[in-house]
Amino acid sequence: MRIAYLLESTELSGGVKVVLLQAEALARRGHHVGIVSPDSRPDWFPVARSHFERSAFRDSVELAGADVRVATFWSTVAPALEGARGPVFHLCQGYEGDFSFYAASRPAIEMAYRSPAVKLTVSKTLARLLEQKGFGPAIDVGQAFEPDGFAPGPERPPSDPPVVLVVGAYEADVKGVSVALAGLVLWRRRGGRFRLRRVSPLPASDEEKSWGIADEYHQRLLPERMPFAYRASDLFISPSRPEEGFGLPALEALACGLPCLLSDTPGHREFAGDAAWYFPDGDPAAIADRLPDLLSDSSRAHARREGPVAAARFSAATVGERLETAFRDAL
Repeated sequence: MRIAYLLESTELSGGVKVVLLQAEALARRGHHVGIVSPDSRPDWFPVARSHFERSAFRDSVELAGADVRVATFWSTVAPALEGARGPVFHLCQGYEGDFSFYAASRPAIEMAYRSPAVKLTVSKTLARLLEQKGFGPAIDVGQAFEPDGFAPGPERPPSDPPVVLVVGAYEADVKGVSVALAGLVLWRRRGGRFRLRRVSPLPASDEEKSWGIADEYHQRLLPERMPFAYRASDLFISPSRPEEGFGLPALEALACGLPCLLSDTPGHREFAGDAAWYFPDGDPAAIADRLPDLLSDSSRAHARREGPVAAARFSAATVGERLETAFRDAL
């Protein structure tokens, strides 16, 4: 098959990484896979087997010759449908219509989701959400994940003070970073000792700096460096809101055997299960209450044992096989 993915942007992000992992997995299965974007070739991901084409969608050679087209964001659905000679799919990693950031675009987003493009999702939770909203049915292909170093390091004593890791853009409200910061401030007021390590694709904003709590701030940390950030930390907090489709950093942290405190959302529960600890979504006080539990030797041992097992259920190869089946069925 000739398959073409439409990428609006190639900026470093978990969502773009998932698209690239899918493309590479399909290419390894012997398909001709094109990645088309008006943006430049990603300098942070090795596109090895698939073909990258920098082009406007209307001028794309890859799209013109594709048997199957895959839109990867609501704004790429219409270009994917235009002139398509075969089935068109819409890969959804989170329903953008529920994001406050896209409130002004909600009518256009809903129109894209009502299009005849077949919906693909990265989780059962997200597939159910789209069906409940009347946009389904949706095919859950699962999350593409490559270990690539995401594994527990040698056992070591906890840092003194412990290092807490929070990953994600503060400005993206679905990431819930401000909830985590508020919980950490409260924990510190109660006498909690820690160092906060922040990782984000964006520079620290003035609003985030005003919290005065981050000890380290790493902007645009490359994927190959992320395993070291997890293994050099003692706790991981993912305060993602329910609108977040799939918290890829939480999966990476689990794979590294890091004790994870996650917001209690259906998405987190689906992939983390009993390998993580949870707090009620949006509740900073609950974060402060739960954090001390994750510092014990028993919690560290549980995370090292159960986290990698939970993460091992996800692979790019499996997703590639499911995508191939969906595409062949449509053809």
